[in-house]
Amino acid sequence: MSIQHELVVDAHPNIYTGHGRKLSIYFSEPSEGVNENTGLILFIPGYGGHARSNVYQKMRKQFADQYNLICIQCDYFGYEHMQLEDTLESLDNFNDMSLMQVLDNLTAVLMVKEILKENGIPFNGRKIICSGQSHGAYLAYLCNRFAPHLFSMIIDNSAYLRPVYLDYIRNVPSHNLQKRYYVCDLNLDRDVMDLVFLYRKFENKSNIVSFHGVYDQLIGIIEKINFCNSIPNCRLNVVNDTTLYKGAFKTAHHGMDADFIKFFDLVMGNYKSESEHPFQLPNVRVTTKQNVYTFDYSSGLVRLMVE
Repeated sequence: MSIQHELVVDAHPNIYTGHGRKLSIYFSEPSEGVNENTGLILFIPGYGGHARSNVYQKMRKQFADQYNLICIQCDYFGYEHMQLEDTLESLDNFNDMSLMQVLDNLTAVLMVKEILKENGIPFNGRKIICSGQSHGAYLAYLCNRFAPHLFSMIIDNSAYLRPVYLDYIRNVPSHNLQKRYYVCDLNLDRDVMDLVFLYRKFENKSNIVSFHGVYDQLIGIIEKINFCNSIPNCRLNVVNDTTLYKGAFKTAHHGMDADFIKFFDLVMGNYKSESEHPFQLPNVRVTTKQNVYTFDYSSGLVRLMVE
């Protein structure tokens, strides 16, 4: 049985208030220990998912041994407000749908990397994977853009290209939930939340493996095809009624009612998950019409400066 860890660390300060924060990180390591062949994988859940749910705990425990991976998750900024209850948001903690959530997820994987380094434990720096579903997959693309030499592979189940609930109320009739998110009323930089803008002329180095349903109601399949075709090293797999990839998916709608275990087996068994060279962490500068963003990795973790 894989070995489970949980720790609370100093998080990136809240970029909206400047206040200090804490971040809970969860990770599993293989029962036989970590070696030079052990990779890292960051799982990012979307709406309705979280690191302490049964399905993600099972994935971390199982995949650590099955694939010789350190499986990492965190309670990223605002995740509480993405569940099936209506909760009160404020600048101190809200579903920002972008930068703070990215910073927390990057911090989680980089913190585990630093722990390994400090303890002299070797791992496979050519195999650092980021996997997400829906909003989690969207965040995986943002993580890849803001740390472009970190991830060897991005696994995308149903990512949209911009946060849907910036413009629409989240409506879940089965839970009597209608929620307009706090972020909708803030004057945030939408360019830095737009994958089409961010990936324009971006020399992607990660192996992106994407699966998208033809009936996805949050982003049309043609738009997703065009996006993926514009990115180097991106492979889009179209899911329809007759192509459900041997039970990995049950429908061709958003999220495709994926069987997480079969889906991961499918990806890891058929796609290249290692890069030719170990990860790098150069500083990254992203310029939009509104701001200049510098992601500083000089400490081994991530620090964001906005001008």
